[in-house]
Amino acid sequence: MAMYFKIEESTGYQKILSPKNSDLKLLSFSIIKGEKGVFKGNTEKEESVFVITEGRCNFYVENNLLGVMKRKNVFEEPPCAVYLPPFFEFSIEFEKKTEICIVGCPGRGIGKPKFLNSKEVKFRRVGKETYFRNIIDIVPETFPAEKIILGETINDPGNWSSYPPHRHDRNNPPDENALEELYFFKITPSTGFGYIRIFDESQDNIFLIKNNVLVTIPKGYHPVCVAPEHQIYYLWALAGEKRSLKPYTHPDFNF
Repeated sequence: MAMYFKIEESTGYQKILSPKNSDLKLLSFSIIKGEKGVFKGNTEKEESVFVITEGRCNFYVENNLLGVMKRKNVFEEPPCAVYLPPFFEFSIEFEKKTEICIVGCPGRGIGKPKFLNSKEVKFRRVGKETYFRNIIDIVPETFPAEKIILGETINDPGNWSSYPPHRHDRNNPPDENALEELYFFKITPSTGFGYIRIFDESQDNIFLIKNNVLVTIPKGYHPVCVAPEHQIYYLWALAGEKRSLKPYTHPDFNF
């Protein structure tokens, strides 16, 4: 239950996880880092969401410019993203040092390419007291994707998130739907740290979170915390057969 990946600093394309090397059945995660030049690819059998975390680039789909992606960093500017169905060719033309995360999931190819600019994403302020955070819904349930739900969370300094502890790994409608998940973390200042606890009745895991760490959440409750005077960011993605988030809160923390 749950796996931990440290992202390397090397440039180019890195395939970090997929159902072949992780405990997730649907989600995959890749990252592209570049400064100059062009990266070409194909979504193949996966619907894919491309989220820029820093930099500037031009995103082309089948040789047509879909949009210009740009972002100073995840803590100072809102995201923009690209959604592509399966079997689409794309190319990314880097204009400066850029990092793009790619989340994929098997799909049938029924959607359409879509550029999501920073004005289209939805912001939510949630929590209270010591677990305030900002949530940015990039690919919400209302978006016409096949299985993916995706967004970002940024904790207030020293605060908790994914709190109260909740799970979404059992098909128990209308109270809970089964959705696997992954988190990709960044921290500011980058020397900081945090923790994520992933647990249920059978297992209990605690992972140290530092900058550029990826964690899988196939099941279980999964609260997150960050050190005082630091903020934690994570890109989160969920996928399941029923594309509807119905979390179940741990009864011990359901105040």
